[in-house]
Amino acid sequence: MIRFLDTVMRLATVPGKLVSWLVLPLIVFVCLTVLAAKYGLNSFLSWSAPIPLLGQAITVNTLADLQWHIFALIAIFGGIYAYADSQHVSVEVISARFSDRMRTIIAILGNLFLTLPFCAVVVWYGIPFARRAYMTGEGSTYGGLFDLWIIKSCLPFAFALLGLVAIVRAAQGLLALARARETTSSPEEK
Repeated sequence: MIRFLDTVMRLATVPGKLVSWLVLPLIVFVCLTVLAAKYGLNSFLSWSAPIPLLGQAITVNTLADLQWHIFALIAIFGGIYAYADSQHVSVEVISARFSDRMRTIIAILGNLFLTLPFCAVVVWYGIPFARRAYMTGEGSTYGGLFDLWIIKSCLPFAFALLGLVAIVRAAQGLLALARARETTSSPEEK
């Protein structure tokens, strides 16, 4: 069971590991945007047939949109990676005084009754949100990116992964409590 949970956790964090490489193009896009502003450039490349997401040109607005989209991907998928690895932000002022068992119980309850329902709501409303963008052909109105359904579909996908991570973390916590109980039980109880 532990091996299965570890495998699911590893698979759920793959997108976070992959989008971490988007920091490099993000830096390039920021630098290009700054240079374009300095030299008064608006368009970098253009072509005749539209390309998904980019449309018919790469402009300063395209680069600005790409920066926001890449940052969003890094934040949501990187957040899942951090959460899975217990490197997320948590308030431990009060829980630091609790025993390990009590902290594990609080983590289990938080995963099941706070994180998981929140993820379910975002997935529930995020799917129609992305579908509507796809059906209407939503795109930038100022010459930025087209096919915004691509980035909008990442939202329910990411929160589904976060919900999966919450379930796995809760299961790992329950297994840890069970193991601790077995090791602390007296020989007469066994």
